Amino acid sequence: MKIHIALTGEPVFTFLGIAFTNTFILSIICALIIFSFFAFAFRKREIVPGKMQNLFEWILDLIFSIFDGMTGNRKKTEEIFPLCATLFIFILLSNLIEIIPGLGVFSFLRSPSSDIHFTLGLAIFSMGFIHYSAIKHLGGISYLKKYIRLDSPIMFFVGILEGMGEITRTLSLGIRLFGNLFAGEILLMIVTFMIPFLVPLPFLGLEIFVGFIQALVFSSLIAVFYVVTTAEEH
Repeated sequence: MKIHIALTGEPVFTFLGIAFTNTFILSIICALIIFSFFAFAFRKREIVPGKMQNLFEWILDLIFSIFDGMTGNRKKTEEIFPLCATLFIFILLSNLIEIIPGLGVFSFLRSPSSDIHFTLGLAIFSMGFIHYSAIKHLGGISYLKKYIRLDSPIMFFVGILEGMGEITRTLSLGIRLFGNLFAGEILLMIVTFMIPFLVPLPFLGLEIFVGFIQALVFSSLIAVFYVVTTAEEH
C-alpha cells in the first residue's frame, strides 16, 4: 500500500460531461448529512421545542453569540449569520471527515478540505457575496469610492491598495484553510501508515482541534469582512 498525495481531487466518474472528483463527492455527502439532520430536527417546529429541536436551536444560538461578539453589530450579525453558520458547520464537518480511518490513503477517498479547489471556491463565493451585499447596502457609487479615490494622488494609490487587498484577502482565506487541513491529512496518513494503532490517537485529537479552529477562523473572518466592507466611508 502506498500513500497518495495530491493538491486537488481526482475524477472518480463522469456524468453528462461533468467529472465528479473524490473530494466533490464527499462534499456533497457532507452537505446532505447537514441538510438531513437540520431538516429532521426542525421538521415540526414547536413553541415548546422537543429534545432534537432544542439541541439544534442551542447550537445555532451558540454560533450566533460567537459571531455577534465579533461583529459588535446585532443587525449585521443577523444579515451575515446564515452564510457564516452554514460555512462553519459545513467546513467543520468537511474537516472532521479527515479522521475517518483510511481516508486519504486511497485515492478515491479524500477530505474536501484537502482540495485547494474546494477551499478557494468557498473563499471566492463568500467574498463575492460580501461585495454583492456591500453594493446593495451602499449603492454602486459609494461602493466604488472605497477603491476609486480621486481626492489626491495619495488617496488614489490607497484605493488601488484596497482593491489589491480584497484579492489577496480572498486568496489567503482559501489557502490558509487548505494549507492547515492538507498538512493535517498528510500527517495522519503518514503516522497511520507507519504505526497504525495507538500512536495516531494524539494526532487525531490535534486534527479535530485544528479542524474546529480553522472552521471558526474562516467563518469569523467572513463575518468581520462583511462588517468592514458594508460600512459607509467617513
